Amino acid sequence: MGYIKSYQHIFFDLDHTLWDYERNSTEVLEELVKKHRLTDRGIPSALEFSQTFEKVNQVLWSDFNKNKISRSAIRDQRFLKILANYQIEDNVLCNKLSDEYLMQCPTKPHVLPYTFEMLDYLKEKYHLHIITNGFDDVQYLKLDKSRLKPYFKTVVTSDSAGYKKPMASIFKFAIDKAEARKEESIMIGDNLQTDMLGARNFGMDHIYYNPSKLRHQASVTHEISCLSDLQHIL
Repeated sequence: MGYIKSYQHIFFDLDHTLWDYERNSTEVLEELVKKHRLTDRGIPSALEFSQTFEKVNQVLWSDFNKNKISRSAIRDQRFLKILANYQIEDNVLCNKLSDEYLMQCPTKPHVLPYTFEMLDYLKEKYHLHIITNGFDDVQYLKLDKSRLKPYFKTVVTSDSAGYKKPMASIFKFAIDKAEARKEESIMIGDNLQTDMLGARNFGMDHIYYNPSKLRHQASVTHEISCLSDLQHIL
């Protein structure tokens, strides 16, 4: 592993790194399919609906992170695009699904494996922080309902910073808010573009959380496939 720096501050991404976006989202979508009898409308199954949601959502969030679309565009377009996959044109249903999904999803409490074990381990040695491209109202609710909030000294969202990862400006904003220095800090996240590229361009060490062990050519400081691996680095 080589020489390990003496870090003082650890910055985590939230969604897909600590908060289990897939599991929480899937639970809500299953509930919505049942409540609104969507299988009667031509949707094969809740699983299929969830898979379609994931594909559409990934594209929209990628566009948002690249400043191609706004927050409202994600909310307005997401279920329109999903339902269009099943030839369903129903604005009333679309609005209901969007509103209920946005209300219920952030209240789901599931986190990724070893999240609490690692946070309990790390909090004794480091100051812990969050940097997320999510929205203030949604991300703070997730942190509260999942019982993650007490672990973090500061939380920086793209809303509060006025910048998005991978822009160096959001990392500078987070470092200043944490009263830290980048030389004594490290970023942990699941996204090679927003988290890893952003941290690298800012000059901050980083740990790529890659649970699916996706192949890539990116240069990263460290890479893990399970959060429990953090105890071998930090």
